[in-house]
Amino acid sequence: MLNQIRQNPLLLTDSYNLSHTRLKCNVDWEVSHLYNRSQGMILYGLRETIASLLSIRITEEHIREAERGAAMQGLKFPSELFERVVNECNGYAPIAVESLPEGTWCPAGTPFAQVYNTKMGFGELVTWWEGVFMHAYFPSGCATEAFRMRRYLEQKQRQYGYDDSFFWKLHSFGFRGHRSLEDAYWAGTAWNLALQGTDDFHTTLHTPNAFIGSISALAHKVTQQYDDELDCFRHAIDATAQAGEKVVALVIDTYDANRVIREYLPELGARARERGVRIVLRPDSGDVLRQAIDIYEAARGHGLLDVVGVIIGEGMNFERVRQYDEQLEREGVPISFVSYGVGAGFYQNVSRDTLGWAMKTAFSNGKDRMKFSMVELKRSLPGKIKPVLVRGELTVEAADESELEGLYETVYRHDGDGEPALLLAGPDHWAAVRERMRKQTAEQQNVRLSAEIERKIRRFADLYLQTEEKKERG
Repeated sequence: MLNQIRQNPLLLTDSYNLSHTRLKCNVDWEVSHLYNRSQGMILYGLRETIASLLSIRITEEHIREAERGAAMQGLKFPSELFERVVNECNGYAPIAVESLPEGTWCPAGTPFAQVYNTKMGFGELVTWWEGVFMHAYFPSGCATEAFRMRRYLEQKQRQYGYDDSFFWKLHSFGFRGHRSLEDAYWAGTAWNLALQGTDDFHTTLHTPNAFIGSISALAHKVTQQYDDELDCFRHAIDATAQAGEKVVALVIDTYDANRVIREYLPELGARARERGVRIVLRPDSGDVLRQAIDIYEAARGHGLLDVVGVIIGEGMNFERVRQYDEQLEREGVPISFVSYGVGAGFYQNVSRDTLGWAMKTAFSNGKDRMKFSMVELKRSLPGKIKPVLVRGELTVEAADESELEGLYETVYRHDGDGEPALLLAGPDHWAAVRERMRKQTAEQQNVRLSAEIERKIRRFADLYLQTEEKKERG
């Protein structure tokens, strides 16, 4: 059941992997890379994904359960391979996983992680957990979206000279739209890396050093308790002041949003000012942007702009945020007047294909290997490599090509004895990711390759082309 999904790490693979040990001609040594092939990204979540998986000690019981599972599918489990892990390696996979530090901007095509076996004969373990490694596309995709939203706010802040309160303009409304608590964890912590307003209460546990906040707010279920919604709004303002809080959001479409704007706003604004409270009106149905503009005009006409604001949460995503802001600018409404609650629009379109995540073999059966596809985007890089900085740009070199310091850090390594070396993920790691992310420029769109890597690729191209020519002649 659900509480058992991580109980047996041997099951966390694709079924076709069960056959690869016997289908390959050699599993002595292998190297693979993980890529974001489609577009640049902020790397996030891979370390914790790896740590939570590879820290599980493999046992004989795991093997027997995996054998039963294979039999259910009409397959044979490679028990001998994992018997060796148990008997020769203390139950831990003899592999190493290296990755770029999380929070790093990875241009498109970056081999952001490298995996290889550390003990002869365990090459198949390099890709056994490929599917789980790929799951980190989701936190990385969310972190990338949060990064872009933060950069947008920074650009608008510079454009209009707003103070730092402007960074509260975007607020996470995403918790209830998730498919699982795991997704909620990843999206919520990724949001907190770059943005400040959030209703994701659970993230206060996971990111205790985050600079985040929220406000009291009415829901329709609260307004519906009152026979007169105006009484509800009055009470909300008074109760907020009595609690010592300074802001409350009032949802205005329970009955008639236009009446709230036309008739109630002057009284509510005056009451809020008397109580030292700011009210944020939330239109939640109909033409919410037009209602926001009408609220601005009414608040300006009654001299209430200092105590009235708007938050729109209906169907918002980053693209719509920008569209709405452009409309506000055309209408002469300061974009600082309107905030946005972004729900599932933050993460619902993030898939593995969004960033083009893939894992590809780079060394196997004693030679450098690469996927030489007719589609250049699908190609991989040959051989063991190291990412380096050359004149400020992320560049991929062959592992032994130069003395430049490689950027990879070892996230997991087990050489076959004792306990594995493991970089854990926790609040301190999260804070370091946030600080690193804030310094990224995202100017480099595609990773650069060294001359040696380019030469290796040309040799594969020559071999491929020769093979095709032979086929044509044959």
